[in-house]
Amino acid sequence: MLIFKLMYLIRGYVVIRRDDMNSEKLLNILRRRNISVWDVEKKDKKIKFKISYEDYIKHSDLINEIVKPESKRGVLLKLNKLKLRRGFSIGLLILIISLYLLTSMIWDVEVIGTNQPNTNEIIRLLEKNKIKLPFALSQIETKKLETLIYDNFQFKFVEVFVEGSKLIIFVREREPEPAEIKSNEPSSIIALKNAIVNKVIAKSGQAVVKEGDVVYEGQTLIMGIVKNKNSEEFMMVPSEGTVYGKTYYNFEMKEEKIRNVNVSTNKSNAVYYLIINGNSIKIIGDKDPYENYNYREREINVPLVSNIADISILKGVYYEEVIKKIEIDKETAHNKMKVSMYDELLKSCDEDSRILKSNINFSEDEEFYYLIAQIEVIEDIGEKIRIYPTAKEKTEENVEE
Repeated sequence: MLIFKLMYLIRGYVVIRRDDMNSEKLLNILRRRNISVWDVEKKDKKIKFKISYEDYIKHSDLINEIVKPESKRGVLLKLNKLKLRRGFSIGLLILIISLYLLTSMIWDVEVIGTNQPNTNEIIRLLEKNKIKLPFALSQIETKKLETLIYDNFQFKFVEVFVEGSKLIIFVREREPEPAEIKSNEPSSIIALKNAIVNKVIAKSGQAVVKEGDVVYEGQTLIMGIVKNKNSEEFMMVPSEGTVYGKTYYNFEMKEEKIRNVNVSTNKSNAVYYLIINGNSIKIIGDKDPYENYNYREREINVPLVSNIADISILKGVYYEEVIKKIEIDKETAHNKMKVSMYDELLKSCDEDSRILKSNINFSEDEEFYYLIAQIEVIEDIGEKIRIYPTAKEKTEENVEE
């Protein structure tokens, strides 16, 4: 029976309805003419059934005289209608072919992550390798393009991918490496921050500070200029050593006693926007439906349309939230402020630093808990910098040569 219905769904059938008491007589007349009838439904004085479209065409005079068809359905019927509308059918075929061609071609190249001169050079490199706009998707091998660009430019990272009808080339330029001071180049060691000198270890160069001295940021600690043992002249040497100093870090923090927290009510409201060339038009839904909410959105690409035009749908969802007041206890607030304080301290010190003394005081008022602290740290405060001979010294060297 299922195969029978499927066959007539393809070949076509006619739905007939009649409202009178002679339904049995009508069915008998149709059966005597060898007209197949199925899906017979009787309700009160009404009857509804189906016959094949072939039988309807063959006995149309008889059937139209007795009843009027309610509807005609089937795949072949739809195709026959399309045959009558040749212009529409040809236009639809041309549209499908055009869409296929448009979506199977690359119409634009976008380079992200570098300047315009490099972008132009990349485009010229593609054209030199016979990749000119527009070109077929089948012509693109992303891995080969990545290798081609990487070999011809000094980029740190290259990624090529296709998005719709656009070829996107994402690059990351190499960061300039910091100038390293060679071991044999003249250098001095200066203070990175204000401190009280705790210990000086000078392996090479001349120490110009001692334990207990107060030094300031940028001040010389170990100088790369020493007196020549064999003469009264001074010469420049590479400085080597470590200078430890006591540094002091002051912190002031506060934490609310009562905090407002947003809690979801599980209610939501969706809104849809039509995005055309970056401009949005609201089509469904209300904007800002709740007093307090959390808003999330995502872009939905329309098949075929988004590939050939800058058109998409943006779905936004507003999740309602209510504000609840939560009381923070003293111990929790103190622990949070201490953790935040040590996090900030770690950002300012290196791994070899050592805490000598911590002076932490807590207080509170009606609204806040407070932390006031001073941390004493022993750390390496030195930084090596290169030194250069003065213009006078350079001139004397040239004369001697």
